[in-house]
Amino acid sequence: MTARVLVVGASGFLGRAVVDALREVGAQAGGTYHGDPREGAAIPFDFFRDDPAGLPLSEVDAVAFAAHVERTGHERPRFLRAVDRFVGACRDRGVRLVYVSSAGVFDGDRGSYVESDESTPKSRYGDRLRAFEERAADLADACILRTDYLFGFARGTLDPRLARTRERLLSGETVRYYEDMYKSPVAVTDAAHAVVALALGDQCVVVHVPTPRTSVRSFHRTGAKALGLPHRRVRGVSMPEDPSLHRDTSLRSERFAEAVGFRPRSVARALGL
Repeated sequence: MTARVLVVGASGFLGRAVVDALREVGAQAGGTYHGDPREGAAIPFDFFRDDPAGLPLSEVDAVAFAAHVERTGHERPRFLRAVDRFVGACRDRGVRLVYVSSAGVFDGDRGSYVESDESTPKSRYGDRLRAFEERAADLADACILRTDYLFGFARGTLDPRLARTRERLLSGETVRYYEDMYKSPVAVTDAAHAVVALALGDQCVVVHVPTPRTSVRSFHRTGAKALGLPHRRVRGVSMPEDPSLHRDTSLRSERFAEAVGFRPRSVARALGL
């Protein structure tokens, strides 16, 4: 029987890639949009206004939640009500949920975080990620995927970070990024295939995408080189002493290979260097 998956946020950068990855493996994929519809995202849905019970949850086997709702300006009580409403709808329909979270649940004080590490958010964004994770974890059938710094191309569109660097380099600028801030950049197609593996699987765990620890400066310099840009104009600068910044949110994993079944690529490899 062909698996059926609803992608919430299917018009977004990751959501588009998830729809395409589902179709690659022969699954039926459809999704929601907020704003403009796209191919594969034909169902209008406002996470904060619309009743998720109106979504075709009873017609699918799993829901992949790839919408970016945690950075909205809504107050925390309204955010939590929307999360509870959505998770409750999944529970009522008995549908599997894969929630795409982020390394933002950690404070970034030491890096190399694994799934068993306690989440320690220090931003509003991180607090909302953790709140959604906690509610998703209450479901009988749910999985959480944490990523960090999505990059690459989704249907020919470059991620916003590298797109901004490309624009600035092409205009003749020298760009500077922190050489002592570290991430685990994830190719959007790798993240999408991880979502698919979890949506079609049966494990109820938290999973990190464990890509190599990379400085923000190295990420942009490697990306610029892969795009044929003057990468030597990507220079390093030290982070300021600002406690609100996350110095190191790099991720390791205790279970990615077992749960997902492939090795995520480095920035250079994913961009063809």
